[in-house]
Amino acid sequence: MEMSTLIEKATCDAKEMFTSVDVSWPGPVHDSRIWRNSQVSLQLRTKANAVLLGDDGYGIELCLMTPYRNPTSPAEVKYNKLFKKERVIMERCFGQLKRRFPILQYVCRVKLENVPKIIVNCVVLHNIAKTLGDPDFEPAEEITEDEENHDNNCDDNNRDELALRQQGQEIRNNLSIVIYNFNN
Repeated sequence: MEMSTLIEKATCDAKEMFTSVDVSWPGPVHDSRIWRNSQVSLQLRTKANAVLLGDDGYGIELCLMTPYRNPTSPAEVKYNKLFKKERVIMERCFGQLKRRFPILQYVCRVKLENVPKIIVNCVVLHNIAKTLGDPDFEPAEEITEDEENHDNNCDDNNRDELALRQQGQEIRNNLSIVIYNFNN
């Protein structure tokens, strides 16, 4: 039996509600490629002062902040700590979604072309349940310091991507200093 996989990429807000979902990519596609081609990426690149938090599987740029891989200064350590605290919201959203709709945890025995519709419908129903105040069936969990580490295979040969990455790194560096100074 041949198994096919799809990648689900989503964004959420601080209320643990999904704000976007994309289930159109096959399993072996890298996160950075999906991001570069996403509607969310295209929209955020045209807005000032709009930033998403992504894991280190993504390349940093103006509108996508990632954690430091090996923080060396106190400012970078504090940035990563705050980053993980905020990023855990996305992990909780996916956990709530899977607990609310167990079909998402197991093999979905339907035609592959129907799976994206099922996932999107589950996301919509999750948001409705959150709006109606239904319980999440989950205690608040914290992501540990040893969370999985994804490889960052960003294509730095592309000059535009390299420029965006450098600008993103500059913004992240400035943010880490502001966070550090604010807390001291």
